[in-house]
Amino acid sequence: MPKSKSFKSPQQLWEAVSSKSVHVVEGIFFNLGVLVARHPWKTVILTLSFVFLSCIGLIRFHIEKNPMNLWVPPESDFYYDTNWYINTFGTGFRLQKVIVTADNVLEPEVLSAINNLTDRINAIQVNYENQVYTMKDLCYKVPVVNFYNPGRDKRSLDVLPGNNADSNTSVSGDSDFSDPMLWVTDEFYCDFLERFQYSCYQLNILDLWKNKQDDINQATKHDIIEKINKIKTNPTTGHPTDYTKLFGDMKYDEHGNIVSAGSIILTWFTHVNMTSIDVNEVGNLVGTEDWVSIPLAMWENEFLNVMESISHNFTDINLYYEAGRSFADISGKAMFDELDKLFLGILLMFLYIQFALSRFNWLEIRLTLGSVGLLCVGLAYITAVGWCSAFGISFGPIHSSLPFLLMGLGVDDMFVMNACWNNLPDSAAKKSLPVKVGLMLKHAGVSIVITSFTDIVALLIGAITILPSLKSFCIYAAIGVFFIFCYSVTFYVAVFTLDIKRIQDNRNGVLFCYQHKREIKVSTNKTMLQKFLEQFYKRVVFTIPGKTIVILFTFVITCFSIQAILHLEQRFDPKWFIPDDTYFKDFLNAHDYYYPEEGNMAMVFLGEMNYNKEFIRLHGMLQELKNETYIYGVNSWIEYFHQYVLKNFDRDLVNNATALTDHEFNRHLSRFLYSSIGGRFQVNFKFSEHFECGSPATQIEASTMLFNFAKFGGPDEYIPAMNHVRNIVKSTNITSGDGYRSVWSKVFSNWVTDEIIAIEVERNIELALLCVMVCTVILITNLQMCLWIFVCVLLTILNVLGCMQRWGMTVDIVCCIGLELATGLCVDYAAHVGHTFLTMTEGSSSERAFKTVTSIGSAVLLGGGSTFLSLSLLSMSKAYTFQSFFKIFLLVILFGLFNGLIFLPVGLSLIGPGGYRSSKTKNTAEMVELNGKHETVEKQLEDG
Repeated sequence: MPKSKSFKSPQQLWEAVSSKSVHVVEGIFFNLGVLVARHPWKTVILTLSFVFLSCIGLIRFHIEKNPMNLWVPPESDFYYDTNWYINTFGTGFRLQKVIVTADNVLEPEVLSAINNLTDRINAIQVNYENQVYTMKDLCYKVPVVNFYNPGRDKRSLDVLPGNNADSNTSVSGDSDFSDPMLWVTDEFYCDFLERFQYSCYQLNILDLWKNKQDDINQATKHDIIEKINKIKTNPTTGHPTDYTKLFGDMKYDEHGNIVSAGSIILTWFTHVNMTSIDVNEVGNLVGTEDWVSIPLAMWENEFLNVMESISHNFTDINLYYEAGRSFADISGKAMFDELDKLFLGILLMFLYIQFALSRFNWLEIRLTLGSVGLLCVGLAYITAVGWCSAFGISFGPIHSSLPFLLMGLGVDDMFVMNACWNNLPDSAAKKSLPVKVGLMLKHAGVSIVITSFTDIVALLIGAITILPSLKSFCIYAAIGVFFIFCYSVTFYVAVFTLDIKRIQDNRNGVLFCYQHKREIKVSTNKTMLQKFLEQFYKRVVFTIPGKTIVILFTFVITCFSIQAILHLEQRFDPKWFIPDDTYFKDFLNAHDYYYPEEGNMAMVFLGEMNYNKEFIRLHGMLQELKNETYIYGVNSWIEYFHQYVLKNFDRDLVNNATALTDHEFNRHLSRFLYSSIGGRFQVNFKFSEHFECGSPATQIEASTMLFNFAKFGGPDEYIPAMNHVRNIVKSTNITSGDGYRSVWSKVFSNWVTDEIIAIEVERNIELALLCVMVCTVILITNLQMCLWIFVCVLLTILNVLGCMQRWGMTVDIVCCIGLELATGLCVDYAAHVGHTFLTMTEGSSSERAFKTVTSIGSAVLLGGGSTFLSLSLLSMSKAYTFQSFFKIFLLVILFGLFNGLIFLPVGLSLIGPGGYRSSKTKNTAEMVELNGKHETVEKQLEDG
């Protein structure tokens, strides 16, 4: 034979490899189907035994409740800074707030109500381990510095945690920093100081009267107005406090003094020792609880009960309140209160499956088969949890939605296998049951493995995220999909075989033991859905006008989606997790109304260094921060210490010509921290050793200073601000010590996620699409079909993102999770249709496309319907997470089904690829060989 005739082009070689690989896979599934159908009970027992063994892994089952290990990237500055603060200082505070509103809160009656409210809160007691805890035991304590009070009302405003100031006005003025106690000896002064201990820190107007009941009861409206406008120092603690900042909706006189206000906010600071708390013990199941001790958590719960009771006792004033645990409680409750809807969705899906699989006679009620389809999902979920736990992968809050995702992916396989069984060729009618099951799995198995493998790869792509909870979820989901595939082609096929035997034995579909005496004829007619699809495609879709409309609609909706994507925002607000009909949402709304300009508190962290040597640079850094327009209320010991030393010792720390020695610096710092001027800054230092009053300060291991961010409009404002402030602090040229310095705020946990989430979504979707393309090339092995499937998936993702924007949704961590799952889900619709089209070898492209959608279309449509039904009740959910999941999955189902069942068949009918084995290439020898194999298998089965 001439060499030219033996040469094959690359296309012919690819088609040969394609045909061979597909038939190898088909052969594997045929043999598997025969084996399972021959030993169904052994398969069931082995499967259940494997599930039982997998449960051993649950010994290491761990629910992660620490928000740092769930929502914060472990490589982020926020993660490192938070752990640095905990390990270095070890203490923090939680806020308990009450907003009181009235026509004018500057009335004596309102002051009396605030007094009664405060008494009730201070009287709250909880008992834990035979010890009684009150506010006095749990409060955040600060040193009392009210040693003397000469001219203190004129001191410029500064802040402690949570007390906001207007501006960044530099501290100055001779009267502000003079320390007359320097004229007495250290021994006398320190002995005098011992009488002044620590006091609970709070922001409460009652402090203006030093909480004295008689003075409060005798206060007039004039007294109240005069005190809040003139007094700038807390009479109880001596700390600078601007009481005008407690009020909202204020009105002023011609002199700029407040004469009325619509609200006042009261704040209690409670102490938390973060180093002694295990968040996994005190946290909640949704990972939104912060560090809190058990006694404090109990006290906060009682605080909420008291406030709920009190709030109904007033007629002329309104109370809005929050505790440190409010966000965690409400967000967790909103999540788990909706689980009943999900379980009702499972019931609806079960009924839906029965309706889809069963026929209207006692013999073909597929009660067992429908139950086992859902059981496979449950077994896969248990197995996935067992194996992930065995390998130390923690279980997170969003994992609770995993069973419902697996249902959406797993139930499809059941419909595909049922469709393949109903579409067996007439020649298979005389075959034995194991062979017919093998033929069913021969086609269905390839289709299922394509969708399952692409789902797994898409989910594993999502697992490369730097968000810990999302990474864990994607791993669980990928393993769950893998086991669904395994159980579908083994356990489900075994039960399917037993159910077919039941039908052959004429036994009832509900009472399996009952055998009908009269033979019930098995229905062979097409279902109403199949008949509808035939007419729909024949008379609408595959007509010339129909194809034109489909292509134009696809083009228009894609352009619409792309335009919307360009305006899709990346934004996340934790308030979205709070349902509207809750006390906490009422508080947030009231706070936004009365205090619209209040931003977020932040801190500058400074590590170990020679503070005397670096003081000039630290002072320069401070001035840079104060010059930023979006920063206010800078509360720095650096500025106060500079002015203190300059006024009382005539030494300028910012001028190298009068620099201090390290010993002098430590002496002055000690006196500063034990003075009425600098005493409040003691909480901002961590020293190598404790030092007493009168002794030089020991080495500074760390220090902090506070400031406030202004209120930002969105990520395009607060992300650049966060990074710029960090750059100011980190770019300061510190040459001594460990060099550590950073900026931290609790809200950074959200801002950091916002900063990376858009990049994460874009990267993961792109990688998932690439992997889908690669996987379909490997499994389907037809390049043109792979391109068609890729286009369908791409169009679905574009459509979903575009409609998300039009629906008012944004890109956040919840939507990121939904989109990760969407990429895997939307592959299924197109892959089933694409693979079935390649198995159709006779007729034109249009005829093959018609046969494809009429044979597999009903199964794909039923699968999409089951996914939608299981999640449909989430549309009534008040939880933001479930609302977002419902919207995304609804869009995925609608556009996935459209692109898979409408656009793809139309495209294939016009320029579809050839089948795996056309009638021209399928020679008689191959047919004889294949039939011979089947007959050999049958003969072996009959011989037993």
